[in-house]
Amino acid sequence: MGVCSLTRKDIEGILHILGGITQIIGIFTLIPCIVAFYFNENTVLDFLIPGICSIVLGSLIKKFTKPKNLKLHQTMVASALSWLVASFIGAVPLYLSIHYFSYVDAVYESMSAWTTTGMTLIPNVEVLPKSVLFWRSFQQWIGGVGILVLSALVLARSGTVAYLLYASEARQERIMPSAIGTIKTIVWIYVLYTILGVLLLYVSGLSFWEAVNLTMTGISTGGMSISNYSFPYNDFAKIVMIGIMMVGGVMSFSIHHKLLTGKYFNDIQTKYALVVIAIISVIISFKDHIPFIDSLFTVVSAMTSTGFTTINVSLLSNFSLFLIIFLMLIGGGAGTTTGGVKIIRFLVILKALVYEIKEVLYPKSAVIYEHLEDIDLNYKIIREAFVVFFLYCFSSFLVALIFIYLGYKPYDSIFDAVSFTSNIGISLGVVTLKTPVIGKIAGIVAMWIGRLEIIPVLVLFATLYLKIRRMLRKNKK
Repeated sequence: MGVCSLTRKDIEGILHILGGITQIIGIFTLIPCIVAFYFNENTVLDFLIPGICSIVLGSLIKKFTKPKNLKLHQTMVASALSWLVASFIGAVPLYLSIHYFSYVDAVYESMSAWTTTGMTLIPNVEVLPKSVLFWRSFQQWIGGVGILVLSALVLARSGTVAYLLYASEARQERIMPSAIGTIKTIVWIYVLYTILGVLLLYVSGLSFWEAVNLTMTGISTGGMSISNYSFPYNDFAKIVMIGIMMVGGVMSFSIHHKLLTGKYFNDIQTKYALVVIAIISVIISFKDHIPFIDSLFTVVSAMTSTGFTTINVSLLSNFSLFLIIFLMLIGGGAGTTTGGVKIIRFLVILKALVYEIKEVLYPKSAVIYEHLEDIDLNYKIIREAFVVFFLYCFSSFLVALIFIYLGYKPYDSIFDAVSFTSNIGISLGVVTLKTPVIGKIAGIVAMWIGRLEIIPVLVLFATLYLKIRRMLRKNKK
């Protein structure tokens, strides 16, 4: 039996997980009904009907399937499909509430929210019902911590299953000895910082409604705004949001846990991020003659994959845009809510290149201890860093080619392709309501694969390919 083969029991186990996910997404879909009731909006049924249907459908799937202890590649298949299921269900209320949306538009908006990308097709968000605005923000907040990470608390019957669900969403670090303990710790840290963010933004002068929505989209590094101008608030609010974005996108949850429990930590990702943010912020501020606070806000937003902006990014010089492309591609810290290749992988690649040069220059008898601070750089770590970096670059290249084929400018296409694949959300306006369907689908796929760091989606395609090939061979016999 091949490595990626799926038996009937495997498929049943995957469907059982998807049934549970469908139930949970259905429950999430009901929550905006409370907002609709509070503000006396006529969108209650737009959330109530798909929510109830999802709960019923998920219950039926779970009833007629049985759980199974799946292997890692099988949980990766479940993970890749789960994000599609979440986006398809999350799109229904948007499709019902926004009259000019096609279902593809709604899936695009939903995928952007769940994957915390922050791209939007809505030209005027300020006229949307508050329940719809909340749904976009809430999807991002859930997506930031991870659909399967939260679902593992409900679905997992053993520590092994919980860990595989956790790992299948491109997460590796353990804060506590058990996977369930790690997930619970991540959730309480996430909730704590969300509450603090709401309080700080409220103190900065924003309304409670603005503070809640912007904190959810900031801490998740999503960046969907409830304003047409992304983040048109005062300097104090900008400073608070910079802090919220840094919390969500630079320091990993394990570092936050050490910080909150009074333990010493020495994080190379944080040190690198602070240095790069400071240098590039100064460069862009001088190069484009913009206030430093706005330059700093833009740089932090790009590196943490949040996507909030306080300036018109399209007016920046090509040099500044190139620096932002670099930041978007690298992304924030591993173990955070951010997208991109991740800082630690980029540092591993740089260090590996340094050691490669040393091996050429040093005598053959020299013993070179390859490490990155306290991390031993073995072949597996270096290979994984290079593979993920290549996949991000290659995926961005393919998406950019599609946009160029559709007639968009090459530089704009590359910028937005990287933004899609790294789940950033800062855009030069390539994909809009008028964009051909193929362009929107390219954006949907790019956001999907970027959120899962590509490997689980490749495993899904490889598994489907092998399954279809075996079926064809059997038919020929």
